[in-house]
Amino acid sequence: MFKTGFILGRRDDLIWFLLMPFFAVAVALACQHWLSAIAMVSVGLCITIPHHFVTWLRAYGTKEDWQRWKLRLIVGPVVLFALVLAGLTWAPWTLFLVLILWDHQHTIMQQYGFARIYDFKAKSGGLRTPRFDLSLFWILFVNLFVTAPLFTRFWVRELYRWNLPVSVATVEIIQTVSWCLTGLFLCFYLIHIIRSLRSGDSVNPIKFVFIGSSFFLWYFTSWHTDSILMYGIAHRLMHGLQYIVIVYWYLRRKQQSRDPVDRDRVAGLVQPGKVLRFVAACLVYAVLYQLIVGQPLERFGFGVVNFAGQFSYDETFAVYAEAIISFAGVTHYYLDSFIWKVRDERIQEGL
Repeated sequence: MFKTGFILGRRDDLIWFLLMPFFAVAVALACQHWLSAIAMVSVGLCITIPHHFVTWLRAYGTKEDWQRWKLRLIVGPVVLFALVLAGLTWAPWTLFLVLILWDHQHTIMQQYGFARIYDFKAKSGGLRTPRFDLSLFWILFVNLFVTAPLFTRFWVRELYRWNLPVSVATVEIIQTVSWCLTGLFLCFYLIHIIRSLRSGDSVNPIKFVFIGSSFFLWYFTSWHTDSILMYGIAHRLMHGLQYIVIVYWYLRRKQQSRDPVDRDRVAGLVQPGKVLRFVAACLVYAVLYQLIVGQPLERFGFGVVNFAGQFSYDETFAVYAEAIISFAGVTHYYLDSFIWKVRDERIQEGL
């Protein structure tokens, strides 16, 4: 039996989750055609940095979560900052690889989390569905990394750096095997869906539309061009905007479910009809962040306008700036690893 369920609602899901990947690809194509590479930096400032900010709101903005995870919320970032400083000092390349790998894992888990919310809202899926869905995300993403021209050059180059040269024939064999394994798993996944339906479990078709649109963005941008610009812009738009939207609605629902006297301070940013206040707070944070790391404000201009002079700073400040940038990213990954467990009944209250 098919049961439809939406994260926000039919119209809002269509805008933010189902059509967003196509919009992001269109914007990326436009940026690639008309703008310089600075456009990707601008998207990062306008979208990625604010999506870090809403993570801080989500994790530290409510008394309930602070009381639940106080030790994690205090000790975790302190340890991460120490590790980032150590990595920048003694093993910068290792730190870079860890950040890249964690970022990809975080990307997969965010979209997987949305898939779980779709099943939660529709009360669909069986006991084995989460495991099959997670495997689907990992296998499709690994296949993308192995076979797409955008990423092939990176892992082939790294093999050469490790003194493991591979021939063109070897690369083709690896990619063929990857496609075969992916196709085989998709067959098993289809069998799982059929068995679920026959056993009486319901299936939410909207979830599969969401998964398909997400992977359309990644596969299209990775196969369309070998430039990281288009992939980076499209991915950051989809990933960041979807995250900002779900945090906004989560906090809003949480605050509305409480008596006015029991609401948190963050309630002022998520009141109905006050969405511009929430957006303004995100942009102010992005500006402050840019000033703290000593980067020019002109990078908000997508390479079209130049309204601020270049900053100049010494090597010591450069390390400090890189530490702040890396710390913000890893802390976001860390917090997201435990504040979005869809099976948690307290979290379900905001979904």
